[in-house]
Amino acid sequence: MYLYDMLNVSQKIKVAASHLLRSQIELDLEDYGLKSLSDLCNKILASYAEFTPPDPSKIGTDDTLYKNVAPLQFSLNQAGESFANFANNFTKNTGTKIATLCRYYFECYVNMPRGKRECLIFRDELKKLTTAAEFRINVSLTYRGERKCVSPCFLAFSPSQVRAYVVVCDDKVEHAAASERFHSLRLCHIRGVAPDTASRAFHCENFQLSHQADSFHEHFDPFLCYGQSVKVKLTEEGAKRYNKLTTNRPKVIAKEYTDVSNTAKTVCNNRMPTEKNANRNCSEVNGAGTYTFECSEKLAKIYFPQFLAEAEIIAPRELRLWFKEQFEKATGVYSSI
Repeated sequence: MYLYDMLNVSQKIKVAASHLLRSQIELDLEDYGLKSLSDLCNKILASYAEFTPPDPSKIGTDDTLYKNVAPLQFSLNQAGESFANFANNFTKNTGTKIATLCRYYFECYVNMPRGKRECLIFRDELKKLTTAAEFRINVSLTYRGERKCVSPCFLAFSPSQVRAYVVVCDDKVEHAAASERFHSLRLCHIRGVAPDTASRAFHCENFQLSHQADSFHEHFDPFLCYGQSVKVKLTEEGAKRYNKLTTNRPKVIAKEYTDVSNTAKTVCNNRMPTEKNANRNCSEVNGAGTYTFECSEKLAKIYFPQFLAEAEIIAPRELRLWFKEQFEKATGVYSSI
C-alpha cells in the first residue's frame, strides 16, 4: 500500500516485520487466547492514541530488511475506523506508507512490558473492573468459561510486569478464613464483565475482609501467599532442587533444626526478623531440613509435586492429605507394571 492510498475499514493490510516483532505478536496471540492475528493487530491499532505520535523522519521505510520474514497480514475491522482516518491524514501529509505506519505502532506495542500490553489489549474489560473497584460494587464475569460474581479489588502485575492480574473477592461467605475468599485472576482470561451498580462490594462487608484486601495489595504475588504458610521437609536432593527451580518458587521464611537437647528451634525468619536472626539469609535453603515457606495451598500444589519423594508436606494437614491422595493415584496408574 503506497503513498496516498486511502485506508478503509475491511481493507487488507500487509506489514513487513522483523523476526522479533512477529515472534512477540504470535506469543501474545497464543497467551491471550485471541481469535486471530487480525484480532490482535486491530486491537493494537485501535489504541494508536495511547502511543507517542510517530516522527515521519524516524520511521523505518526499508522493507527489504524484513524480506526473509513472513509479513503480518490482516484486515482492518470496524474498531479501526478512527485509526483509518488518522492514517489517511498522516500518510497524505508525510508521504509515509500505511504499512510502515502500522509497523511503527506494532513496534511500540511489543516494546511495552508484557503486563502493560495485556492491559492495552483488554482495556475495555479492565476499565469496567477498575471502575467497579473505585465505586466498590460487584460485577459478574466469565473466567475461563465459568461465570462468577465477584468484587474487584485492585489491578497488579507479576514480577517484571510479565502478566496482569485483577484480585477479586468472591461471595462464598461459608469460607472460614478471609483469605480464602480472594482470588488472583489473569486479566486476559476475563470476559463479559457486567457491573451490578446496586450492590456493595463483598470485600467491604467487614473490617477483616477490607484489611485482607489491603494486605494482599501491599504484598502482592500472583498466588496471594502473604499471611499463609506451608511447612515442608526437604531431603538433601530436595534442597538442591529448590535452589534450582526458581519459577513460582515460594519464599522460605524459617528453618527448624534440633539442638543437642533435641529441641526444635528456628534459625531464620524472613517475615519477622529479630535481633538474634536479623542477619540470616533465607532466600535459598541450606541442606536437608524442615522449612516453613510463605506459600498458599494453590502455589504448593503447583510447585512441590515436581519434588516427588524429595519433599514431604508437613502442614497444613489438609494439604498433606491432598498430596497423599495424589501420590496414591499416581501409584495406582503404575501398579500394573
